Amino acid sequence: MAQAPSVAALRLMTHLARAEDEDGVGEPLAIFDEACRGLPYPRSIANSAGVLRYDEIGGDIVRPGIMLYGASPFPYDTAEMLGLQPVMTLRSEIIDVQELRAQDAVGYGGTYVASRPHRIGVIAGGYADGYPRHAPNGTPVVVCGKRVRMAGRVSMDMLTVDLTEVPEARVGTPVVLWGEGLPVDDVAAAASTVGYQLVCGIAPRVRFVATNVGRIDLDL
Repeated sequence: MAQAPSVAALRLMTHLARAEDEDGVGEPLAIFDEACRGLPYPRSIANSAGVLRYDEIGGDIVRPGIMLYGASPFPYDTAEMLGLQPVMTLRSEIIDVQELRAQDAVGYGGTYVASRPHRIGVIAGGYADGYPRHAPNGTPVVVCGKRVRMAGRVSMDMLTVDLTEVPEARVGTPVVLWGEGLPVDDVAAAASTVGYQLVCGIAPRVRFVATNVGRIDLDL
C-alpha cells in the first residue's frame, strides 16, 4: 500500500471496544502494538473513553466521538462530571393543549391513563424526526425550563407530556427534547438506549441550525 500511487498516506488505527471498563485496554493495546511493530506510521488509538480515562494510551491521533456532542461514553459518569457541555439541542414547541379527566387515555394503545384531571401538551416531533419511539411514559422533556414527563406513546409526528408542573405552558411554548438543560444521556437512559443512537438518528427532515461555531483547523 505504501508503494501504491493512489494511497496518499497511511495511518495505523485500532478501536477500544471496552474502554469504559477498568481492564478494557491492556490486551487490545498489546495486540495492536505487536501488529504495528516496525511500521513507521502515525497511530490513532483513543476514542472518547480513551481520551477521558487513559492518559497512558498515547498515540499520535485521537478520535473523540460522543464527547464532541457533550455526552458521556461511560455508563456511570455523567457529562457534567466529566466537564462536558451539550452541543446539540433538539428543540420543538407545544402545538396543542388538552384537558384530561380522570381515567382518560392518551395516545396509541392508551398506554397512559390519567389518574386525575390535568393538562396534556402535544409537542411537534416524533419517531419520524428521530425521537425514540420506544421512549416510555416518564421520559423527561423540558418545558419552560422545568422537567416534565412523557405521557403516552411516541407517534410519528407528535409526542405528549404531562403539563401539571408548568401551568404557564401554552400553545407555542418552546420545549427541549434533549440538549441544553436536558442531557441526551438522561433521555437515552429512560428509553433504554444510548446517547449515540439519539444524536446519530436525527431524520433528514429536521432543520439544523448551527450557532456559535468556532474555527477548527484540520490537518489530514
